[in-house]
Amino acid sequence: MTSFEKQIINSFFERYVNSSSDPDKRIFIPADKVFPGFETASPDQKESFLEAAASLEKRGIFKLRWLKKRRKQAIRDIECINTDALFRLAGRPFPKAIAKQVKKAAEAMNREDYAPCCRELLNFIAENVSLTEIERGIDRKTFKDFAKLIKMLYENGTVLHKPAFRGSPYSVPDGMTPRALSVMLYNDAKRLNVIVKLFSRILGRANRQGIFIPDLSFLAPSFPETLVSGKIAIHFTETKTPLVNATGSIIGLPLETVKKVKNISVMKNGKKTETPSVLTIENKETFYALANSNIHTCALYTGGYPSRAVTALMQIFAISGFDFFHAGDVDPDGILILQELQKSVEKAIVPVCMDPATFHKYRKHGRRLGKSIINNLRFISDEMRSVEGIQDLISLIESTNLGIEQEFIDYGCNN
Repeated sequence: MTSFEKQIINSFFERYVNSSSDPDKRIFIPADKVFPGFETASPDQKESFLEAAASLEKRGIFKLRWLKKRRKQAIRDIECINTDALFRLAGRPFPKAIAKQVKKAAEAMNREDYAPCCRELLNFIAENVSLTEIERGIDRKTFKDFAKLIKMLYENGTVLHKPAFRGSPYSVPDGMTPRALSVMLYNDAKRLNVIVKLFSRILGRANRQGIFIPDLSFLAPSFPETLVSGKIAIHFTETKTPLVNATGSIIGLPLETVKKVKNISVMKNGKKTETPSVLTIENKETFYALANSNIHTCALYTGGYPSRAVTALMQIFAISGFDFFHAGDVDPDGILILQELQKSVEKAIVPVCMDPATFHKYRKHGRRLGKSIINNLRFISDEMRSVEGIQDLISLIESTNLGIEQEFIDYGCNN
């Protein structure tokens, strides 16, 4: 194979694996993207490139379109018409074949002793694994290794899971380190991290579809924690002495501490309100800016999509009688984070400055959203779309392809 043949093949291979294109979909690449220096190249290089392209066309892999009046002298664009052959020449297995293997593995697991929520997750992965994820390493073996993980976590979680927390039924064995768990499952101390990294993106998509997923944050370098501010008293199940935040300062609460919280009350000298309220905030910079604003009884930092610490603490706020408000990015993920928070407490959360008026006010600061981010809008539920202002906001995002990061938003209007 000549160097130009390799160059053409690799250009198309990279285009496929770095996009969400269907493996069977024909795609075009302009010739000047495949060989940017064609016009200034030497006659020998031009001839070699044209011969390579013509050779691949004869083999039924590509179709060439020539520039008018320069036929056989300059190519306008190249179309791949046989992706199977393309992947074979690139020395890579065809993703469609791997996807079929993953589906067969999922079908076999449907006949085995897997809980319904495990089968739902595995079937979603088998039906929705992307070209890029397959290229990165998801195949039949990694899929089966992942299935082994979630089955073990589910079986452990159904025994040890505390009913007070209405989160995922999956749980890591009490006291077991990630390294020990990896050795137990795969006889390889590093395999668990590899598997979780491979499936992280598709797990995010499953989560946005409302499918129960295992909480794998225990694998993070630091354990899940969150930040909260406000003049509150935190009461624990194992002691009568509460944690009193008399100054309303910002305090950090790791998940292990949150698990021991019984309820939260407002300090007597705190802000007087008929119903205490908590403002959840997506971005850390904005959290610090609003932590002591006294707009609400207290503020809670979510750090994007909520971790187990955030979810558990919000559930404590809910049973303690707090109302909820949320300030986040004005974009698809911002709305999905609001949706996820609302799902975790099963209680209405009022969006703050996440509406058409805010979008128009800060539109000049908007960032262009990629197709994959815009596509996330399809995961927004009908219930969330029914919240006042959200559907109109979604329409604006779709029509402009813009999103507003909350760092630009002045929340002083809500005082």
